[in-house]
Amino acid sequence: MATYIAPSFWKSNWTALSESAFQMNECNKMTHRAYQSSSTSKPFKTEPKMTKDICYRTVFVHSVTGHDLFDGTFERPMKTIQAALTLTHTLRTMHNSDHTLCISIRGGTYYLGTNVTTTSSQIGAIALTSNDSNLVIENYQDERVVLSGGTLLQLQWSVHAKTAAVGTIMKAQVPSYVKLNDFNELYIDGKRAIVAKYPNGDPSTQGLYAKDPGFSFDAHRWWPPSFNRSVEIRVQEPYRNGTVFTNYQLGVGGGAAVFNPPTNFWSTASPPAGDNYVVPRGLTVKNGAMPHIGNWSKPTTGFVHAFHAGYWGSWVFEIASINSTENTIMFARGGFQEARGSDAGGAFYVANIFEELDSPNEWFLDKDTRTLYFMPNETMPEVFVASQIPCLISITGSSIEDSVKNVLIRGLILTETSSTYMKDYMVPGGGDWTVHRGGTMYLRNTQYVTIAHNLFTQLGSNGMALIDYNFATSITLNEFVWLGDSAIIIVGST
Repeated sequence: MATYIAPSFWKSNWTALSESAFQMNECNKMTHRAYQSSSTSKPFKTEPKMTKDICYRTVFVHSVTGHDLFDGTFERPMKTIQAALTLTHTLRTMHNSDHTLCISIRGGTYYLGTNVTTTSSQIGAIALTSNDSNLVIENYQDERVVLSGGTLLQLQWSVHAKTAAVGTIMKAQVPSYVKLNDFNELYIDGKRAIVAKYPNGDPSTQGLYAKDPGFSFDAHRWWPPSFNRSVEIRVQEPYRNGTVFTNYQLGVGGGAAVFNPPTNFWSTASPPAGDNYVVPRGLTVKNGAMPHIGNWSKPTTGFVHAFHAGYWGSWVFEIASINSTENTIMFARGGFQEARGSDAGGAFYVANIFEELDSPNEWFLDKDTRTLYFMPNETMPEVFVASQIPCLISITGSSIEDSVKNVLIRGLILTETSSTYMKDYMVPGGGDWTVHRGGTMYLRNTQYVTIAHNLFTQLGSNGMALIDYNFATSITLNEFVWLGDSAIIIVGST
């Protein structure tokens, strides 16, 4: 963007200007001094160009005609990407490890969530390590390659209940190969279905102030928070006189214990330009606003999704208990999805309650009986996919010195992953936001990794997570749409 908005006489000194803007001269310094620009310009080092003609050997994958005991040639492809990756390890022991090897994936859908061994959001079903440098993973020519974080459900449907008012609720037993704890998203014909909720509506497609937005504005009272004092750290120098944020400060433990690590800029007793981080303990809705609450048989399966009172962030809470007579919902774990906090919320909705399954395209999973409930429109859809993992591809070196180098991921569709909004979040700095340090594609300790021409869609988490050390990463010509969290996060550690 700077190419288009910066005056031409500034362009020759961009490096110095950016160093000044970030006050990089203050790193590891305790006193302030005037910024001195560097005498030499350091051009950004871009990644080496990686093209198909550099492949020393190509291993082919085909989900239908392949077999993992084949040799990976075009005529005898492997069946799974994981087996193809294992074959490249064997090839590297036979040939120079500096040769670039390529995995070419034929068209089809690869359900990476089937028979998984990890559900971490930092370890992918396709996990590249320092032994996988000089590698290309791409679609074959222009064929459509889909990497799904779910598993395809084989279901036998029957009618559970039929009502003239709201329609028919179908039910089916979930197969034993599905891990229920990570089945928190249901994808139907390639799109995220709506977990049973109040009020009805799809928040991902309808704006907050549109007609029938899927949010309720009927909170009568937000229950005041409990204050849990944190240990405060205040650094006296440097002192930035004349600014709002004069000192570095941090709260450790106490109210900040909901984050991982348990630290938060806003968890001090009197943070500048704000209040101590707290969140409500529950809410009471207006009479008649939630007509089914008295019928909730298992309220603790539910979640409350609520905007912060200032609408610059949002929370998710597990439900601890309800008082249907008082129209009150009390919260359990949650509220760590943003860092500033507030004693009240804004618009909200309640999700994952069976008795709220009363609208087409809604679903509910009864984990106790392994029963999936779904309300179709006039006809039943064909393809049901249960989310199983949040991370599809990880590229992780063992250290900065032992980074993964020269990797190209190109031409893939990444989709249908588990949601991570109830996993650990951290506060990366003094801002209002928290982040989950994981994603559909996870990078840590890498050099010259290129992610190009991929589609990230219908995901439950961040699209890409670049964590700690990643040098000369190129993310170009990708599309991010219908995500459960951020498109790209770049987070370091101190």
